[in-house]
Amino acid sequence: MADLLFRPMQAADLERVAALARDAEPFGWTLRNFQDALGSGYRCTVGVVDGEIVGYSVVSHVLDECELLEIAVDPAFQGRGYGSALLERAKADAAAGCAQLMRLEVRESNARARGMYLRHGFAEDGIRRNYYRTEGGREHAVLMTAQL
Repeated sequence: MADLLFRPMQAADLERVAALARDAEPFGWTLRNFQDALGSGYRCTVGVVDGEIVGYSVVSHVLDECELLEIAVDPAFQGRGYGSALLERAKADAAAGCAQLMRLEVRESNARARGMYLRHGFAEDGIRRNYYRTEGGREHAVLMTAQL
């Protein structure tokens, strides 16, 4: 992934990141969510290709655990391994920050993301019922955990 570079998310990135989030997930995070995450000191990372932000991740740390709160790749750049690279970077940064495990939740219908998480060492370990909004109502979240 020689063309993908990582750097900390900055306030100047937030408009682009929020637009990417809307493109990747209609019911995803808002600009305000990203502002709050950055202001709260969460580890917010962007993936950049040729100067353009193509993806991001947001991780919250609590003692020796962390939660992957958000991760997305611009739909125009999906299928190139950038999601896997962002995930591996988030895991490596979390481990370097003394986290022992990473948790996340993913839409039950998002088979592509669930498959990626399984390939990267996550195990499905629960369901959060009716967690995500959809156009037609609500959808379950699959809870996943990986040892770091």
